[in-house]
Amino acid sequence: MSARPTVADVFRKFGLRTRRDWRSAPTPWPQEDLPKGLQFRNALEELGGLYACFAQFLCWRADLLRSDYLGHLRTVRVEAPPAERGRVIRALEDFGEPGAALADTLELKPCWNTFSRYAFRGTLGERTVAVEAARSPFEPDEFAGFESGIRLLNEEGVRLAITPEVLAQFRQWCDLDRNLDRERSYLNTLNSGRLKSNVQHPVVIEAFSSDRVLCLSWVEGEPAGPMIARGSVTAVRKVTEGVLEQICMLSVIDGEFDPDSIVITPEGKMGLRRACRYVAIPPSQAATTLKYISGVLARNSSTAAHALSRLAHGRAGGQLEPDLLEALSDLEPELKINMQFPRSASIFEGNWRALSRVQSARPLFLDLMHRNLIALGYWNAETAAVTAESDMVAEAQWPVIGRLLRARMRDLATREMASEWFLGSGLLFFEGLRQVNRLADEFRENDLSIGVDTQETSDSSAPQNRVVRSAIIIGMLLIVFLVSVRWAAALPAPYSAALSVVAGGAGIGLFWAVSRIG
Repeated sequence: MSARPTVADVFRKFGLRTRRDWRSAPTPWPQEDLPKGLQFRNALEELGGLYACFAQFLCWRADLLRSDYLGHLRTVRVEAPPAERGRVIRALEDFGEPGAALADTLELKPCWNTFSRYAFRGTLGERTVAVEAARSPFEPDEFAGFESGIRLLNEEGVRLAITPEVLAQFRQWCDLDRNLDRERSYLNTLNSGRLKSNVQHPVVIEAFSSDRVLCLSWVEGEPAGPMIARGSVTAVRKVTEGVLEQICMLSVIDGEFDPDSIVITPEGKMGLRRACRYVAIPPSQAATTLKYISGVLARNSSTAAHALSRLAHGRAGGQLEPDLLEALSDLEPELKINMQFPRSASIFEGNWRALSRVQSARPLFLDLMHRNLIALGYWNAETAAVTAESDMVAEAQWPVIGRLLRARMRDLATREMASEWFLGSGLLFFEGLRQVNRLADEFRENDLSIGVDTQETSDSSAPQNRVVRSAIIIGMLLIVFLVSVRWAAALPAPYSAALSVVAGGAGIGLFWAVSRIG
């Protein structure tokens, strides 16, 4: 019986240089002629376990790897251990006869099976459900062995991906799905009714859920993975809107972002069948995140750099912002062959790569947010033949903002939510200023058509006057809106009701004024 190959043997088999090359065989290996990205993917796939999970973690990580590596990592095959149907049945039997009846309906094959979760579909009355169980998390000694093995790589193309900071972040990412209680907490919060979004999440059925299993409502729909692979514009567009809603409205990010767990529901919404790796955007960073995304979509590099440095550093000021601007000025864009990469995704990718140059340790939510946006950019580019040169992230911005505004308008009816309105109004304020600044910039750069007529000199300043008038109107409405919302939450009735009405009118007027610009 031959000895099991070591990690170094597998790396050498696939033509990857290791720090122990002096032990390698003199004859070439059959995999050495493959592209480096494919060699790296095949090696991690063959090693399995944490190495295969690391390949999933690195998927779409444009801050660490070139696009040729990313293209191969997205197809990595991960063979998880067999799902334990008997374990799920035993857990359901703890609920007595109703649990045993549900166990009898479970299908023989799992509806999903990953390194951290597996689930079997069954029926509860006329309702389809998925009963999910969690696997034991990786132990510290397994991580130690993995880190020792992955550091054997001596390839320039993966140098940034195996730094201590990235490996520490990989551990943090793996810990996101350590237990079912965390997933249950996220799902219950997302389905509480306070967060209004078009993204559909499974509902936890508490009567058949415990610390051993979660009983989840089955989200009907067509899996997005095969649809995206076919170049479905509808699927990419719906997923793009859903991701922006997660960021802007729910302040959460899907840390797994597996297209096979995403579905397009019959109502045309983005749905998720599991949510085991959600990450929350810190409340103190929610407004800054909105400002960063809006700055990128407005192509305002200084505003985006300021917001990005604050997201990465946790506070304003410091040397990070000038260093980031300098890195952006020196950054050479990566050419993507035979691909019409959307402009917004290119900017997000450039910002992300520049940030990785100046700050090695970054918050996990920030990297996962960029990872998801870059994935959307690639999927958008792959449907370019159908959509011409469309930028789906930019196109989805205003529909998402419109839903955010409508949801917040309804909240004005209650005093409890008025204060949250006050905190969340920064997005609307920034969007108004962004539109005004855009027109002002176009005026300065002569992008607006201005005719000079010596007979009617009063009309030559009309575009500039329109910008000034718009700025004044938006500013006045904003002041009325913020003051009304602030005091409506503090004053007793009937004053609070009257100020809520004033705030609602000012908010509608503000939305109308912003929509009239441009």
